[in-house]
This record gives sequence, C-alpha cells and structure tokens, in this order.
Amino acid sequence: MKKSIVVSALLLALTFLNAEAAEKLPIDRVTGLIEDIGLQDVKENCTVCHTGRFIVVNGGDKKFWTFKVGLMRKAFGLWKLKPDAKERIINYLSMHYSKKHNVTVEEN
Repeated sequence: MKKSIVVSALLLALTFLNAEAAEKLPIDRVTGLIEDIGLQDVKENCTVCHTGRFIVVNGGDKKFWTFKVGLMRKAFGLWKLKPDAKERIINYLSMHYSKKHNVTVEEN
C-alpha cells in the first residue's frame, strides 16, 4: 500500500515537472509546436497535411496517439512511417500534447 502511494506521488510529480519543462521549451515559429526531439518527424509527416493546431486540440496518451497515427494512415493516406520515426512522433506527442487545449483564431 505504501509503495503504491509513493509511486503514485512520484508519477504525479513527474507529470508536473514535464508540464513545467514544456513551458520553458521554445515554440517552433512555423508549426506553433514545442521544439523538442520528435518535432522534425512531426513536421515531415504530420504538419505537411494539417496544422499544428490540430495536434494541440487532440491531446492524449501514447495509446491515443498510436491510434491517431494509425487512423491517419488507414483513413487519410499517411505513408508508412519508419518504426523509429513513428516511435519519436508518438513519444513527442504524448509527452507534449497529452491534454487537449483550446485554441483561438487569434493565436499564432
């Protein structure tokens, strides 16, 4: 019981640290997405068809993003991704866009 409480507390702390770290990372001027490992893969494979705003408003965990990437391939013609690129994309999206965000027209 004590172990599960400690583990839960650590996971919660890491979530907040990730959120704080993401706030300090620079934003890509072209896509409006956070600059970090995996962004280049997202730019080469995702934002060639849709804007970065589409990503921001569709937040989720790894399972969610794995589903979304598969959906893009099956329903919208996304080409087959190299396994390492797919992994970087899903890791990037689930790390930086795990929650949905409201985006207004005025935002750059």
